[in-house]
Amino acid sequence: MSTPGPYPTRRLIAQASFQLWVLCVLAGAIVGSGWLYRLPVDSSPWTRVYVGLALLSSVAILSLPVGLIFGLLHRSVERPRLIGFLQSAVGIFFLALLYTDTIIWRILGRHFDGAVLNVALTPGSADAVHLGLPVWGSVALIFLVGASLLYWSWSWFLSDLIRRRTLGLGTRLLLQPRVVLLLFLLPVVGLEKSVYAAADMTGDWELKMAARPLPLYPRANLSRFLEGESGGPPLLQVMPESAELDYPHARPVLPADGPRPNILIVVLDSWRRDMFNPELTPGLHAFSQDARVFTNHISGGNGTRFGLFSMLYGLHGSYWFKALAEHASPVLMDTLGEEGYERRVFSAASMNFPEFRPTAWSGMADEDVVDRFRDEEGEELSRISYKKDRFVAQAFTDWVGERSNEEPFFCFILLDAPHQPYYNPGGPHQPTVDKLNYVELGITTDGPELVDLREKIKNTYMNSVVHADRTATQILDALEQAGLSEETLVVVTGDHGEEFCENGFWGHTSNFSPEQMEVPFYMRGPGIEAGQEDRPTSHVDLSNSLLECLGADPALSGGYSLGQSLFDPAVERARVMGAWGDVGVWTDSGIIQIPLDSAAKDIEVYDRGWNLLPDGVQRCEDQREVLGRVARECVHFLRQRQ
Repeated sequence: MSTPGPYPTRRLIAQASFQLWVLCVLAGAIVGSGWLYRLPVDSSPWTRVYVGLALLSSVAILSLPVGLIFGLLHRSVERPRLIGFLQSAVGIFFLALLYTDTIIWRILGRHFDGAVLNVALTPGSADAVHLGLPVWGSVALIFLVGASLLYWSWSWFLSDLIRRRTLGLGTRLLLQPRVVLLLFLLPVVGLEKSVYAAADMTGDWELKMAARPLPLYPRANLSRFLEGESGGPPLLQVMPESAELDYPHARPVLPADGPRPNILIVVLDSWRRDMFNPELTPGLHAFSQDARVFTNHISGGNGTRFGLFSMLYGLHGSYWFKALAEHASPVLMDTLGEEGYERRVFSAASMNFPEFRPTAWSGMADEDVVDRFRDEEGEELSRISYKKDRFVAQAFTDWVGERSNEEPFFCFILLDAPHQPYYNPGGPHQPTVDKLNYVELGITTDGPELVDLREKIKNTYMNSVVHADRTATQILDALEQAGLSEETLVVVTGDHGEEFCENGFWGHTSNFSPEQMEVPFYMRGPGIEAGQEDRPTSHVDLSNSLLECLGADPALSGGYSLGQSLFDPAVERARVMGAWGDVGVWTDSGIIQIPLDSAAKDIEVYDRGWNLLPDGVQRCEDQREVLGRVARECVHFLRQRQ
């Protein structure tokens, strides 16, 4: 709709811009209702009214930069139509961000944060998250239609204002800026903030949890528990900003005449524990019959970077950021290099994302980290191609069959087919999906549609596990054919698990539930007693246990690892897990989630079904000794900057 008449004054344009901003706030509240999809159906009427106010308040606050940009455009652009066009583009971009955030929240249980930005900005991340043409096509269509509707609305607002001025009428009362701000938005914001503060003081759990999905609301505050004794600092300061890495305190001493077996670690990305069985993974299951199988094992993190980091460094995931900043190499890799091990990495996933080239593999030559493969036509294979796993297996087969080096080797292999989007050549589990549609995952939240979607996606994942089993078996067969099985220590595991909306989320990185944390784990080779280990173990135990196999004294491993010996684990144990902004602690009282920020007060306690527990303070009190140990472990290899 074109701007009518010769009278679009600056004041009228400003009023039209304000009305467009109000429209964006109201539309944003409708879009943002997607955050509240898990609001309990039995919530009280008062809670539902409050959540509506909180939603409108949050969107209004989030939209303040939009209003500021509208004002800057109004002041700096001369042509009215261009002002309307630019403001409409900004408005639809804001609404698109809100919508995207609701999808991220429903899939991963997080809003836009450092983890999301890391995916967007880190080279190689496109291999990890592949949205596909349907998603981008939908985004483009929605953007164009939405921007057109906003521009039409802006033109109508301006046209109406000009008409009313021509007729000698004032601005509609309910659309006057002072009325909107003073009688509606500011009272709404003030009321809901006051109600939330009162709920926080009185412990109104239902109301606080109802507002929790909104972007501007904190997690459950357990600061009463976290206050240090005698007014001291908080108990759980797990990643002090002012600290730097102090790792290791000591290095392992290996006897000169000690054993030096080859070491082969085979990792299947996103391989959860219940996907290890004779039907789904017959090759790996057969190989495990002569191995030591750890039946109560968890990853050290709910994502690749934290799971593999804990495995290779023997540290909790909270140390990842310090290690990345300082490009610190793990003691395991340094020691193997000093002992003359030939070290090689074959990975179907880019080692730039997560950033393992500057961390775990920083002490290796770049050509020894093989993560780029070309097909028969010379085209580079992307991570989303299941064929890349086959090239990894073939590269290992060629390397292990041709190597003439008599020195022992360390080889790390990462197979990627079971990672989203679960590409595979087909398999026995049907029906499946051709492509993973993240928008569909975000908007399908209940009912028969969710049941059907879960079945299809899980079947697709299981077919990718079947494919990964064949590839991993090819790798183990190549080791056998090279005559090296008897002198090679083999570890087979997953970097983390995978969820299919069992707890309301998809994939991984969103929580510390068993679906995302429990992984298969077994070891086979010289000195490893076959059998079943039922005591609790973790990825953090691997690096020091491998060094123990080389003759290191396990009693001295505290100088370079936070793990226990896999060959003598404790009967009972609280285990620590890492994530982008949190650490988790598995305890008898529940799964305690602790943020990494400097205050570390907004901790939460969940059950194994990832339901938030209302009595978190008492459960933390019950685990005070455990949490104190975790806090000490998280700063054990840190020192304050001078």
